[in-house]
Amino acid sequence: MEIIIELSLLINVALNFMIIKLSALLVKTQCHLAFFSALIGGIIALLIPLFSISWYIKCLIIILVCSILTCISFRFKKFSEFLKYSIVILFTTFLFGGGCYAVESLVGQYTLFIVCVIGILIYIVSKVVIKSIQRKDLVQKFTYNVILKDNENVIYEEGFLDSGNMLYDSITKKPIILITYDVFNKFYQNINYINAVTKNFDKSKVKDGHFVKINSIGSGASILVFTIDEMQLGNGKTFKDVSVGLSFSGFDKSFGKKILLHSAMI
Repeated sequence: MEIIIELSLLINVALNFMIIKLSALLVKTQCHLAFFSALIGGIIALLIPLFSISWYIKCLIIILVCSILTCISFRFKKFSEFLKYSIVILFTTFLFGGGCYAVESLVGQYTLFIVCVIGILIYIVSKVVIKSIQRKDLVQKFTYNVILKDNENVIYEEGFLDSGNMLYDSITKKPIILITYDVFNKFYQNINYINAVTKNFDKSKVKDGHFVKINSIGSGASILVFTIDEMQLGNGKTFKDVSVGLSFSGFDKSFGKKILLHSAMI
């Protein structure tokens, strides 16, 4: 009997810990004393079944416990913040409880070990989904409509503002925006992908074409840099004689955009 109680407490603490951590990820803030808070919640969860109380009293106790966990684990100055954190913890608690109930409805009663496994799976899947959504929102926040113009070529794309892009053209001293081969090919169809990667082409056929040494981005130790007549951004800014670098770093896979804007251009 003692072993079952200890195991039940351990699993409750683990689940509460994951609930607190997941809630912190949802509200984009740091949590404090997460283990202590989880322990308090676990002890209360063990005590509730000892009393014969109605379901709505149990709901009130759950809300109270969520409030206690909020007070212990989160820092807040306003009641609205306290309310937000408490609601998120309550939502996350029901997420874990709902997952366990759904599995129980399908397979019937199961062991405490299975409860722990279900909780871990819910935590991992939820964390991946939340981070994916947050990353998508972050990318969208720093995404701008871009129009590139050179001679008769007008290209419409979306560009991502990368604060880490601090590249400058060693010749023109201008900031360099980076583009993928797909965009480059719209300007210079006569240079195929293989030749562009191996730099096996006549750079004199590229407007102001030259190579700039670089350490972290691009193919090899240098990238092709050339000039286009104009770049217009969705925020109304216009730049003339823009330095453009051809990158094979794969940033488009990370950000989903084919243009990497320079930090000095926004």
